[in-house]
Amino acid sequence: MFIVGLIILALSIVFIIAGSAAKKRGDFRTAPVGLVGKIGIALGVVLLVGSGIRIIGPGEVGVQDLFGKVLDRELNSGVNLVNPLVQVHIFSIKTREMQETMNVPSMEGLQVDLDVSVLYKLQPEKASDIFKTIGVQFQEIVITPSFRSAARNVSVRYDAKALYTAGREVITQSLFDDLQESLKDRGIIIEKVLLRSIKLPAMVTNAIEEKLKADQDAQKMVFVLQKETQEAERKKVEAMGIKTANTIIAQGLTSSYIQWYRIEILKQLVNSPNNTVIIIPEDLKSSPLILGK
Repeated sequence: MFIVGLIILALSIVFIIAGSAAKKRGDFRTAPVGLVGKIGIALGVVLLVGSGIRIIGPGEVGVQDLFGKVLDRELNSGVNLVNPLVQVHIFSIKTREMQETMNVPSMEGLQVDLDVSVLYKLQPEKASDIFKTIGVQFQEIVITPSFRSAARNVSVRYDAKALYTAGREVITQSLFDDLQESLKDRGIIIEKVLLRSIKLPAMVTNAIEEKLKADQDAQKMVFVLQKETQEAERKKVEAMGIKTANTIIAQGLTSSYIQWYRIEILKQLVNSPNNTVIIIPEDLKSSPLILGK
């Protein structure tokens, strides 16, 4: 835009000079050329002024490049006035996702496939340094190699079972710490590392699953044994209660009480409306003879 504005200004000046010369000669056919020149000057000025205005979108910063020299001042979101000769490179400072699938060794030397996502963003005040030292392809040049190195360094600290089970949270945190440490001086902020999936060799996966199943069965058996033990204890307490009750009853059953209770039962039978004949022994000790009609 700046170059186009200069060209239009130069041509406009030529047109104005030509138009003035035509008026002096009395050549009214070429006189309008001067008017075209004035319009061109206005247009050229607008283009020159507009070339010094740069609009940076939300979530972006601009890096100024003046003939190969990178200026330290980044352009923030909004309208910015800059040198018309400056070339502006746009960098996004929004959160980005890098997905990586790679093969890493475990502590036992087994090969494990990891599927990982890394969320990161750029520090706005470091955009000029990133452009000078790395360039616009910073993910391919710095982040991906750093992640691969950190992933291998972390995976060899743990066995395959830890990678496959609950230990993966600890591994994810270790990977996050290592990656953040290696990139903090580069102007790159690591926000989160997400371990999406882990694939172990089939033989190892089957062995781990069988071990987990055996552990679950053992825990289930412990529960069953505890339940049976509690049930046995309950029955023991119940039996002790019955025994105690029978002892108390036995102690209270004297011969006089039993004889009295027997007479009461016989009285109930005598007063019964049923046609019943009861033959009672004289000593009241033998069993009575009950004849129903």
